[in-house]
Amino acid sequence: VGYTKMSSEMTPQEVMKMLNDLYSRFDVEAANHGIFKVETIGDAYIAVAGCPKKCSGPEAAQKMALFALDAMKIVSDYQTDDGSNVCIRAGLASGPCVAGVIGTALPKYTLFGDTVNFAARMEQTSEKMKIQISPATQRMLLDAPDYDFVCEERRDNTGELGVEVKGKGRQYTYWVKSAHKMEASPKTDKMTPVQTNENDMVDTLDESEEKV
Repeated sequence: VGYTKMSSEMTPQEVMKMLNDLYSRFDVEAANHGIFKVETIGDAYIAVAGCPKKCSGPEAAQKMALFALDAMKIVSDYQTDDGSNVCIRAGLASGPCVAGVIGTALPKYTLFGDTVNFAARMEQTSEKMKIQISPATQRMLLDAPDYDFVCEERRDNTGELGVEVKGKGRQYTYWVKSAHKMEASPKTDKMTPVQTNENDMVDTLDESEEKV
């Protein structure tokens, strides 16, 4: 959020150090959650769950949403060397995609498909320090295997549901607010929410920065 303004007020070395500090921390969380970092483009951190190591749709959505929540927490605790705070926004989408390397000069492994474009739109239309998810991702999170996610329908300033998305029209999207770990009931073996306090809850993530 506000990356262009930030970079105009910082030296190139300061921008690179800030992004390296943040993204190195994101890399650790990506490994912890079993997601694959695809690339960084400027201030954008692009990652995927469910490939190249396959898993179910709900599990992939769970991994990515938890990573986004943890990334938000990392950023909320982060300050630049001059004491400024940084803000980001995140967007998630679920669906099919293909990955591979194209071209011969500077070959790069990357993702292709409408799902990738939709995720980018979710980030672009998200808001500061919020995680916006597509309708498909919200449905996946309802079946998440280990966590109960708190999601909120997005509304505009007039109270109307959804947001206008370029190339998609109006989409009824959601904000991911938090997640609660579930545990298996000894009688039913079904997952039930665990009562947690504020420190146990995974707090409310893609990447654009802004000094505030």
